[in-house]
Amino acid sequence: MKGNKMNILAKYIYTSNECPKCEAMKKLYNEKGIAFTERSADRIKAPEDNIDLEALIQASIQNMELPVVVDFTL
Repeated sequence: MKGNKMNILAKYIYTSNECPKCEAMKKLYNEKGIAFTERSADRIKAPEDNIDLEALIQASIQNMELPVVVDFTL
């Protein structure tokens, strides 16, 4: 790592069906060529790994509104 910058290893987007904001974010990322992994928002309710736990924290910060984006870093 150089300076204080962290290297992004992966971008995760937590979405649900019938979520216009989720669809808009996925479309934007696809248009800009930003790689991401989509996960069900249901995983926020029952975290399966550290990425899901980070999503729970992020969702709490944004009043449980979707989409939730997590940049998993070292």
